[in-house]
Amino acid sequence: MKLSYIVEVDPLVHSGIIKKINNQIRIWKGMGHVVQILVLWPKASTTDSIKYIEGDYISNKFLDKLPQGFLNTYATKIIGIKKVESALRVFQPDVVYIRQGIWYPGLTSVLKRYRTIMELNTVDFLEMEFYSGLKKNVYLWGKNRILASISGLVAVTPDILKHYKDLAIPQKVVSNGIDLRKFEVRSNTDSTPSVNLVFVGSENMYWHGLDKILELANLLPEYQFNIVGYDRKNIESPITDNVKFYGWLSAQELSAVYSKSNLGIGSFGNYHVGKNTDSTLKVLEYLAHGLPVLMGHQDVDFHDSDFVFKATDKDHNFLPISIIKSFIENNKNRRINPTEIEQVDSSNKERERLAFFEAVAKDVPPTANNF
Repeated sequence: MKLSYIVEVDPLVHSGIIKKINNQIRIWKGMGHVVQILVLWPKASTTDSIKYIEGDYISNKFLDKLPQGFLNTYATKIIGIKKVESALRVFQPDVVYIRQGIWYPGLTSVLKRYRTIMELNTVDFLEMEFYSGLKKNVYLWGKNRILASISGLVAVTPDILKHYKDLAIPQKVVSNGIDLRKFEVRSNTDSTPSVNLVFVGSENMYWHGLDKILELANLLPEYQFNIVGYDRKNIESPITDNVKFYGWLSAQELSAVYSKSNLGIGSFGNYHVGKNTDSTLKVLEYLAHGLPVLMGHQDVDFHDSDFVFKATDKDHNFLPISIIKSFIENNKNRRINPTEIEQVDSSNKERERLAFFEAVAKDVPPTANNF
């Protein structure tokens, strides 16, 4: 197939989203498909900075000189969509793929010309409550216009897809995957007797549940909690002595933290955005490094495993601390073998996605989800 990927993600930041997109594209090409990558983002075409995704970069020279932010990004999309349209007209893809995002003038007229499939990663109307009023109102106003212009939906969890059951287009759950070839499971390099738990997140993501993680650290003072992606100066709540903030780390620095960790910590606030069952890239990365995980939601792929543990009840309160401590003690010296998590290898997930693409491209009813 000829596949066009419209990427509305910052190519200058080596984020988990960029890693996922690169993985998808690599596998699609490896399976013999021709992929066009259209990166629509401020400074994409004018900066000399390192770009973490290859493709055709689309931005505006004038806007690229102005302060960056929501309005600049939005204007870049409005102006750049014409170049996207021209590129698609020349390439003539069988399927256009785009991640769930905000409506802007010109977008829907382009999407409706092709077999467009949109990837859903969040319960959007709940997540929008955490954004500015302007962004929220524009997003919600344009949401149905985008949905009326596409041919299929792929969601990472059933908790997301259930909100679209009345939409009469093909739909599929394909949870997140990770390229296991890139990871080496190593023995713990920490020479001290301490038990280290690591959380990797980003500031201003309320659904990560940092408040719950800090509460857990207070309940478990005998364990060390290492927080990556947050700066201590931005945390207003009291912090116990067993919590260390690392801020933003490079991939090499983060790998060093993983090598000294015993367990990973997943998000504890996903219920704020309507996801009691989820598939998150951070959990997959922990597992790929060999770390057992405790978190506040069910995992799509590992809800029955003995190395991924939901540490909260149905009301999102912590289970008895003795039960949580038992999981930590039983798994603190464990390293997860790649064969135990091979179902989330990217190659397996992308085969599912590509089969759905082919069904949509050929108007063949897709098979039912196994979720």
